[in-house]
Amino acid sequence: ACAVCHDARGGPPLFGSRPSLALNSNLHSDSPDNVIQVLLHGIEDPAVNSLGNMPGFGASMNNQQLETLLSYLRVRFAPDKPAWADLGKKIETIRNMGH
Repeated sequence: ACAVCHDARGGPPLFGSRPSLALNSNLHSDSPDNVIQVLLHGIEDPAVNSLGNMPGFGASMNNQQLETLLSYLRVRFAPDKPAWADLGKKIETIRNMGH
């Protein structure tokens, strides 16, 4: 699902531009909270209209899947940063805030 919009290796952008995850400052942050929010709830009103909307995956991904994805994103796009601590607990807390 991510590669459709975020894989920069070619193909036409389907929903606006191809925002590079390598440039995403949230993946370099000391806290994963913003990335968790985006993955759960999406982005309905992007900062720049050409970016297009991003759907949320809270209904289609469980906490373990989100934790695996977030861990991968951190290692892949912020390899100089340490792993986020207590990631599973943070995901659960943020998901439950919406209930």
